Parts: sequence; C-alpha cells; structure tokens
Amino acid sequence: MQLHDLTDQKVVLLGMGADVSAALPAIVGAGPASVVVVDANPSAVPAGLEAVTLEAASADADVFVRSPGFPRYQAPLTAALERGARMTTPLDLWMGTHGADRTVVAITGTKGKSTVTDLLGELVTRSGLSVGVAGNLGVPVFSDGWNHEAEIIVLEVSSYQAADLHHVPDMAIVSYLAEDHLSWHGSVERYVADKLRVVSNEAGTASRVLIPAVGGRAAEVLAEMGVVAEVIFPPAADKLVPVHRLQNAALAAAALTYLNGPELVDVEIVAAARRGLPGRLDACAGPDGVLCLDDALASNPSATAAALSWLRAMDRPTVVLLGGTDRGVDSSPLADEVACWDEGRLRAVVLPDNGRELADAVGITVVAEADDVADAVRHALAETRHPDAPEGQPAVLFSPAAATPKRIGNWETRAAQFREAVAADRG
Repeated sequence: MQLHDLTDQKVVLLGMGADVSAALPAIVGAGPASVVVVDANPSAVPAGLEAVTLEAASADADVFVRSPGFPRYQAPLTAALERGARMTTPLDLWMGTHGADRTVVAITGTKGKSTVTDLLGELVTRSGLSVGVAGNLGVPVFSDGWNHEAEIIVLEVSSYQAADLHHVPDMAIVSYLAEDHLSWHGSVERYVADKLRVVSNEAGTASRVLIPAVGGRAAEVLAEMGVVAEVIFPPAADKLVPVHRLQNAALAAAALTYLNGPELVDVEIVAAARRGLPGRLDACAGPDGVLCLDDALASNPSATAAALSWLRAMDRPTVVLLGGTDRGVDSSPLADEVACWDEGRLRAVVLPDNGRELADAVGITVVAEADDVADAVRHALAETRHPDAPEGQPAVLFSPAAATPKRIGNWETRAAQFREAVAADRG
C-alpha cells in the first residue's frame, strides 16, 4: 500500500508503538476521513485522537495500520479483512510510497538478520555509496534517524512486519530460516509464509534472492515456492570465528558486490565476521581465563544451538544461561547439539520462566536455578571455579533460547544485566 491509499479512508492505528508513532504525521497528512487508535495503554494515545476497542474499530474500518507486534490473527481483524478491509504497516507504506525510487535490499531470517543488516550497511558506507539503514533493528522507517534519500536502502524486516508487506524489494536476503514467534503467527506454516512475503508476494518476486549455504529451511521452502535463490558460501577461517558469523558476513559481501560495490576477498570477509554486536554472541570482558558471551538475542533454540556448536568446536567447557518466555518453538535443534557434547562439559543455569523445562527437554544438566540474570551469572562463574570443573578454558554463555519476559523488558535489558554482572565479578 501507499500513503495516498489512506485518503478519505477510515483508518485504525493498531498500537502506538515506535513505528506507528513515527509514521503518524505522514498518515494524518495523507488525508484520511478519520483516524482512531486501538491500544491497551490509554496514555499512549496521542492528543486529538480517539481510543476505541478492537471490536468497535473492526466494525467499519477501511484500513488498519498495524504496529509490528500487535497481534494480527484475532477474530475481529480476520472478520474485517474478510469483508474487504485492508491491513498495512508503516514499513509497507514506506516501501510502497518511496521504495520504487531507489534500490531496496530487505533482509529477514529467523536468526542473523540484524547482523547481516548491520554489516551490509557498514560495508556499503565504506565503499563510498550512499546508504540508509532502517527497519526492525530499531530505526522506524518514518523516523528522522536515518538517510531517507540514500540511493541504497537496507531494511531489516521481521516476520511481524513482513506479514502485511505488499511490495517486494530489489534484493532479498534470507539469513537463516527455522521457526519462531509461533504464539503470534499461530503455526510454523504461517510463520514461514508471513516471513517470506519479503521475498515474494502479490507484487511479484524480488529480482535477486540470496540465502546462506547453511540456511536451515530456506532453500527447501523457497524451492517449493518456485523462487530461484543464489546460495552464498562462507570462506574458511579458524575456529575462533563462529561459522554463522562467517556466513552472515559472506551474505553481506555478496550483496555489496551486486550493489556495484567492491568484491571482497576472503580475508576481508573474515575480518567483517569478527565485528561484534551486542546481544549477538559478543564477547565481553570477564574474569581471567573465562570467555563470557552476550548472546541475548538468541530467542529460539536453533540460535543457541549455533552458539554451542561453535564453543564445542573450540573444546570449551561451557555453562549456558537458559530461559525466558516459551513461544512454543521446536527445541530439537538444541537437543541435537546437546547430544554432541561429551558428558559433563555442558551445564546450564536456568532462568524463569521456562529454563528448567527447556533444559530438561534438551538434556542439559542443570547446576542451578536463578532468580534473574545477575544471579545466574554468579552461579555460572562459580561453576567455572569449582574444583571439579571440566578441564579447559571455560565459557559462560548467555543464550536464553527463549524470548525475554515482557515484565523484565526486552533483550537489551537482559544483555545489559549480563554485562553488568560480569563486570561486577571482574571488579
């Protein structure tokens, strides 16, 4: 959809999150017949706009503009869409209104999409090309915090945003496809279908689609859709660089070349792969001899399995901090990885809400139950100092394999708690 599609329409804003708040002036400027808001928090409703219930809004709405996280698959919304109402998001409106005038690269995936987005933005900037980076990584597309006028636009797109995407980018990158957010999407099939609207939807198919050599279900599902994707292979490197980081860097490097940037040699791709990002398997200074890793963004079992696979390859005895909100995601990728570890070299400190249940399901020995991340760090570091600790340089990995409970905050909240607790121990 485009902004002019809102003219003379009854528009309902579903949630006043950052994306919709940033888009509000543009939405109002499009000249809708009316604008109302559905939000559980009355204080979030802007002055001058009416707050209504979802049921009332759904009765006669023409267009819903949805905040990404607002639950889409609710009966009132489904009924409204069946009678002809339309659903969009700020990212969809921006792409429809402004995307045709520039080269748009959209990046999605169950894990790795933030890293690829960040790396590609950095690589394009270094090459001297004009680039704007926005989307799910925390920069709303209608905000002032990025270069709207750039020749090349790099957008990270979540499954929540992709579910109502009615345009396709010039290039789509699927970093890795497993499953996640099942409580929101309702099923694995719908999650995959929603996410891959980035690649192909009613507007057509992206001109170029890149996937990693080890991409989970990406190759299989795209082939079933009839989409031809180019498989990108990572360069060889030492075990100190996680394979999935190499893969993400290789995807960014390939995209750079297709954007008329320089072609990176393997050593440059490996250097890019070493670039750390908070919450993404990022090393933080811990006690002497202990590798402490902030992997707070690992909100599903497959992401935690990837981190553990890397540590296993380095033969590091590991204490992993597990647990958060259960989203009903299949834990078998993590169970498969746990089964590869020698007895006693992998242990867990579990967190609320599902840490104990998850550890038991995948077969990790639990050495402590913690009340919060700081408490978990204390238990984990104590394990590395125990006289009976396994031989080798230990690692403490905060890779929860579950989402951060809403009462606590978001992944950044727990990442900060982990880093502060590690720093406090070192001090």
